Amino acid sequence: MNSPRGAVERILQAGFGLAFWLPLLVCTWLALTPSPPAAVFRVSDVLLHGLAFSYLTFALGLAHNRLGTATIALWMLGYGLLIEVLQSFQPERVAELKDLLVDAAGVAVGLGLLWLLGGWCRRIAGIVVTAMLPAER
Repeated sequence: MNSPRGAVERILQAGFGLAFWLPLLVCTWLALTPSPPAAVFRVSDVLLHGLAFSYLTFALGLAHNRLGTATIALWMLGYGLLIEVLQSFQPERVAELKDLLVDAAGVAVGLGLLWLLGGWCRRIAGIVVTAMLPAER
């Protein structure tokens, strides 16, 4: 029989995974679509990049908590570079070094938040999931 702790961990992994992969897909679509929705760009491009990469880095660390800090940073910086390279092939988009530098700053902020709040978020999420599971008999 599966242990309650194992069930909680599987639920946490699925939830944290969804909280990373779904926004990553949305960010990728927004970055690569020739003309993203105008409402998105009412906010500064720099702010969008910084917030997106901070969140995605934090979420990647929660979703794949066995990855080391350097691996998380390299994956996210590689993602940022890939986006810029792909944008360079689109006539409607422009690849910018500035965006990559802001992405790197966002990764640093995300790693800092992960270091400060990652364990706490996992504990709180574990408590919530445990409380929602039916009691054992």
